[in-house]
Amino acid sequence: MVLLVLGLLVFAVPSHADVFDGSAGPKLAVPSVDKAALAAAASPRAAMEQPVPQSGADLFYFTKEQADLANKIFGFRSEARGYTFDADVPADIQSQMRSDLAFVAGLLGSGATKLHHQIFGPVGGAAYSKFFETRVSAIGMNGCGNGNAVACVIPFWNPSKMWLTKNYIKFSHPQVSRMMVVYHEARHTESRNGNWPHASCPRPFRDAQGRDMKSIWTGALLAGEPACDETPFGSYGSSTIMLKNIAKFCTNCTDKVKMDAALYADDQLGRIIDADARRQMQDDLGR
Repeated sequence: MVLLVLGLLVFAVPSHADVFDGSAGPKLAVPSVDKAALAAAASPRAAMEQPVPQSGADLFYFTKEQADLANKIFGFRSEARGYTFDADVPADIQSQMRSDLAFVAGLLGSGATKLHHQIFGPVGGAAYSKFFETRVSAIGMNGCGNGNAVACVIPFWNPSKMWLTKNYIKFSHPQVSRMMVVYHEARHTESRNGNWPHASCPRPFRDAQGRDMKSIWTGALLAGEPACDETPFGSYGSSTIMLKNIAKFCTNCTDKVKMDAALYADDQLGRIIDADARRQMQDDLGR
């Protein structure tokens, strides 16, 4: 008897199959998705689920649009007050980073070019330490988008945080070149300057001798990659100016350090693709 009653109840329930599969009755009006509203409501980490594809040809990069998103999320931040390491940063990477920053903090200089004064102040450890510690508030571990990255800043995760990869201690590059990358990335924390996004390198992209420009880190071709700058004040320009001044004015650097600084600075200068910007840098550095 109970089964019979249940069966009658089932047959008595009206069908709404048309609501689910459109097999009968008018179609439901489904509102269109407001992608802009969804993007605005998305969290920084949700936005990172669809990052700019990293080719692996060079270091990590982000777009102007991503930097703009970061400023909308975080606003313009005040100066940092020193940095901390995340708990998951391995001890050997922490040790190397601290050693590298101590190396820079110990530099002494006898002068500086005008552009160096404008960006960093005088050549010397006090100015370099202040530059870093007022920009970078934390250091963590991240893959930075590709297997060749050394470090990165991801503005819409945290515009004042620097991420390191395991390559920081694996790549066989001189200490001063690691510092070039670190100070390059520190420049990317400047939200008031749009985080200094890069320009795309031209196609073809060749040096003064007609050779294809390649990444000093990976050996990959740079043509078409967002791995160039059009200003002396961006990440490539500022790190070039820093290294050139170390090579020229450091009074307690070894000849090897000065040689390495000049070598990597010349390579980075090649990424300044605006003729006026490059000329300004060359004039500042005394060519």
